[in-house]
This record gives sequence, structure tokens and C-alpha cells, in this order.
Amino acid sequence: MLFLILCSILYSSQAFAQRFNFTQGIYDGKIGNDQLVMVAETSDSVFVRGYFVINRGKAVEEAHPFSMNITGGLPFFQSDLYVGPLKSAKINPSAFNGKLTLLNLKKRFFFWRQKADMNFVRREDVLISPTERYQKEVFSSIEVKSDLIYGKARGLWTRSPYSDDPYISTLSKGLIKSFKDVELLDLKLDVYYPKSDIFKNRPLVMLIHGGAFYIGSKESACEQMLATSLAKHGYLVASIDYRLGFKLTPADIELSAYRAVQDAHAALRFLSHNAKGLGIDPGQVYVGGTSAGGVASLNVAFMDNDERPERILENSKEGLITKIEESGNKYTETFEIKAIANLWGAVADLNIMDTDERISVLSIHGTADDIVPFEYDYPFKNALLVNRLVMDKMYGSKSVHDKLKIQGNRTRLIALEGLGHEPQLETYNTLNHYMDTVTYQVVKFFYEETSPNVMLPTSQLTISENANLKSFFFEVTNGSPVQIWAEGGVKTNSNPNDASIIWLKNSENRKLIFLTTNKFDAWNEKSFPVKIVK
Repeated sequence: MLFLILCSILYSSQAFAQRFNFTQGIYDGKIGNDQLVMVAETSDSVFVRGYFVINRGKAVEEAHPFSMNITGGLPFFQSDLYVGPLKSAKINPSAFNGKLTLLNLKKRFFFWRQKADMNFVRREDVLISPTERYQKEVFSSIEVKSDLIYGKARGLWTRSPYSDDPYISTLSKGLIKSFKDVELLDLKLDVYYPKSDIFKNRPLVMLIHGGAFYIGSKESACEQMLATSLAKHGYLVASIDYRLGFKLTPADIELSAYRAVQDAHAALRFLSHNAKGLGIDPGQVYVGGTSAGGVASLNVAFMDNDERPERILENSKEGLITKIEESGNKYTETFEIKAIANLWGAVADLNIMDTDERISVLSIHGTADDIVPFEYDYPFKNALLVNRLVMDKMYGSKSVHDKLKIQGNRTRLIALEGLGHEPQLETYNTLNHYMDTVTYQVVKFFYEETSPNVMLPTSQLTISENANLKSFFFEVTNGSPVQIWAEGGVKTNSNPNDASIIWLKNSENRKLIFLTTNKFDAWNEKSFPVKIVK
């Protein structure tokens, strides 16, 4: 008989152990009248350990360690506030409940133990698969579609080889070519994209090469390197050729820059027209370029037809040239430029940057640039004063940055102290280590423009020990929250839009953390340090 009783006890204990399937995670529930948030940190079939906080409507609470294991066939709960066996227990991976006999409290009527109902429900896991797209080179190989014709326009030429000669020498040697008759030219671009990418809502990056509006091509070393890296990060990238060449007169030099702007606009219309096939969002366009390409990038983004230079406006009135959007092709699709990578470029007029044009600008520029001024000066400083006869002063990256900063645009200036023009080139086709700096800064800036961003008043991040519990106010731009959690604290509920946190009183480090995403498959994790004061 005793053997049967022992076997029965052993069987019941083993049977309960088999159904003691307690899963790690966060549980919401009550013990008696106390509202708790419980964190199960470790568990197996017979044991669970973690901590809980009592939700009394206070922002800061003590963390109470607990454990629960099988003792005598019953779960036994132990903590500094509640100690005892859990009878009539039902435990599964998503919930547990039962009647807790409180051994740590005084008996009632001399022999009745106080009891409390115990009911907890596990928060569902948020099933997410964040990617590092736009943050890292997530694709190992890319495809390049070369020489796509985006338009036709009359001009001198669209490409000319670089050389190691100084700019002024190259211009002098080639000026004889500028007296040739204009002809109808094919305008071409190359498209770079990740080979294995199936995502179809990518931001577009368009690159414009440099060369004083006289030389260069879409296959220049810097543009190729930048296009390849950006495509591996998940963007679709276009690198364009455009009309080059001018006669050595102020009007014709200015006209050559204007033609580049027209062609850049035509390329963007072409790309927008083919947005579905290319898998891009024409509402999320970034433009960048080196030297003359930086000049063209700033102007195609900011300059309106009524803001064109006076000589251009006069030619337009006389019917000698068309508006910005009326050259190259007949496409009418719209696009929106959100950010610019201005690489040692400049503008002739700061007033083209209106306060209502909320375009973000990254500028990288050598402070000793003698071709394109870092601040406000004539281009080609070493041209024996010829520059003053045929060129106007220009506002370089420092001036552009200062103007944008005053009017509240997102702007960043990377000043390369003591470096000159094209700091990334060893020779005309050999890149040096500064190319890594350029690529890193451009990738970082465009990621920040692509990804969601969380904003909240920093005054909320300092909390009194006795403060009442309230949700943090925050806003997510360019996306939405997926998950909110805390280090050194516990979120009071599973609602992804609610940032109500109970902070642990004795924790050394406290952070409020947001995970966000958007339609471009850009993910961002952002944390804010929290300080508790007495």
C-alpha cells in the first residue's frame, strides 16, 4: 500500500513537471489586488526565475526577484512579498494562474492561511526581421546597365577624358574644340543596382560627375566607386553624362552650367517615368556630385526658373534657351529631391535656397581648394586673373552650409582642413584613402535621410523618484514604431505606440529604446538615456 502511495505521488509530480511549460518573457497580471509586470528571465520544465515590479502608477519602483519551482508536486512561488505554493495551477506557454497560499503572512483565525488569486498572461512576441539595408553593404554584387539614353539635346559634346594636367591647362588645350558647331547629342546614363534585390520601393540616387563643365564622364573613378557602394547598400543609383563645353566668355560658361542643370532634370524625369520598372520611389530622390557635379546638384535641387541667373533669363526671354524642365526629353513625371551630397561644389547665388525648400545637404570640401572656393571667392584662383574676367564669384560649401543652417535645413559640413580640390584623387583615375571618408559620410547622410527618426522632448528624460507614471511623448518621422522597450525598466504594456515605462530604482543604466521602420525597408534603433533624480 505504501509503495502505491509513493508511486502515485511520484507520478503526480512528474506529470505536473511535464506540464510546467513556463516560457521566458514578460507577463502582465495580478496577485490578489496588486497589479504586476513580471519578467521571466530563465526557465525550464521545473524552474523559473526573474523579477517583477508592482504597477502602482509610479514612474520608479523596486525590482523584486522571484523564483518558482516544483515542490511536493506543486509549483512553489518565492519572493520578498509573496511566498507559498500555487494550488489549482494551470500553466502553459502563454499564461498561468492558480490560488497562491501566502505562507509569509500571518494566519487568520489562528489557523487559516491567507490566499490570493494569481493570474498572468504572457505578452506576445513581436515577430520582426530588421535588416541593415542602407546602413551596410548588404549585397555582395551589383548589375550595371550602361548607356541608357535618357534624352537628346543640342550641344558640343557629352564626355571628354580626364588627364593629370591642371584644370586650366586642360581647358586651354581643348578650347579649340568649343568653336565647332553644336549637334544633336544622345544623353546617356548608367544604372547600378543590387543583383539579387527583389525590393521594389528603393530611394533613387543620381550622381553627376565633375570636370568644370568641360571634361569628364559618368565612368569617373569617384562616381563609379560611390555608385557601386551605394548600390550594395540597397539603393538604385544612376550616374549621368551631360552636355559639356563652352567658349571662354562669361555668358557661355554660365550657359554650360545651365545646360548641365537641364540635363540633370531630364535624367530625373526619365528615371521617374521608368520608376515602376526600376523599382524606385520618385518621391525619395537624392542627388550628388563632385565639383561641377556638386554645382549642378545644388542648382537642380534648389533653383527655380524665376531664380535663374540674369543672363540666362535674358536668353530665355529671347527664345534662345528653354526652361529647366523643357529640354532633353518630353517626359513630364515629377520627382522630389530630398537630399544632396555636395562634394566640393558651390552656387552663384545663395538666394536660390528658399526657406520652404526643406532639402537636406551634406557638403564635403577641402579648405584649401583653389578651383572651387570653400567660402566666397572666384573659382580657379591660380588662373593668372583670367578667372576674374570670365567668371563670377561663387559661394562654396561653407557659405552654403551657413545659409542652410540659419534657415533650419538639415545640413552637415565636413571641412577637410588644408586639402585642395578633388581630395579623393591620387591621379585622375586613382583614388586615395580620402575616398573612404567621402563614401562613409555620403552613406551615413543618405541613411539618415532614408530611415525613420524618433523625436521627443529631452526634458522628459530626467525623472523624479516620486514621479507619477506617464507615457513618454514622442513622434516618428518617415516611418512608424515597431517596438519600444527599456533597459533598466519595464514597459507597462505591449502597445507599440505607448511608451509608458516603470524604471527600476536600483538599476545603474537606464535607456528608452525605439525600433522603427518604413516603406523603404529602412530600420532604425534609437536609444535615449534616462536619469532618475531624488
